[in-house]
Amino acid sequence: MSYGEQQKKEIETIRERNITVKLSDADCDRLARICGEYGLTVGEMIENFVGDLVGGTYSNGSDERMYAKQWFERCWFGMFPEPTLLNHLICWGYDPEDYLDTLDNIETAVKEKEYLAEHPEEADEEAQYLDDDIAVWEEELKDMRADWKPEHEPDMDKEIEIIKKWVVDKNNLLDSFLCSNQNENQNENVNQELER
Repeated sequence: MSYGEQQKKEIETIRERNITVKLSDADCDRLARICGEYGLTVGEMIENFVGDLVGGTYSNGSDERMYAKQWFERCWFGMFPEPTLLNHLICWGYDPEDYLDTLDNIETAVKEKEYLAEHPEEADEEAQYLDDDIAVWEEELKDMRADWKPEHEPDMDKEIEIIKKWVVDKNNLLDSFLCSNQNENQNENVNQELER
């Protein structure tokens, strides 16, 4: 796919997103003043910065991308990222959702084995392959964690929670347009009912 085709495909997905930031009143005033001075809305400024930071669908140019990346890498979070499992999976090109799905597959299979142990009359031919399936999935998880070198013995429950939170945040960002439209439609329906 050419760059133009890829960009056209990405442009089709542009829509409003809901992002919450924590700012002081003073910082809000400063941000509004800077944006107003240059004829931008706060949203437009953020759109442009994000586009440059991620080399996005739209960018202001190579220098802008370079400086946005340098800013990010100079901040404490860019200089010293924690060696979490989430960090490892993303850096090595794994989809964190695939990791969670594989964990879910194992958990489901273990529960099914326990159930069938209590109800052997319900076991079918596929039940005999549960141990093989679990072994394959455990090997997949092991492969995804290969070369992960946390500084200390990891608390895997905490690592999984970090991944789950990231997945929820990402999906909320992707779905924020749908939610805002649903909320707008619900508000319109309520207003129409009140007018009657």
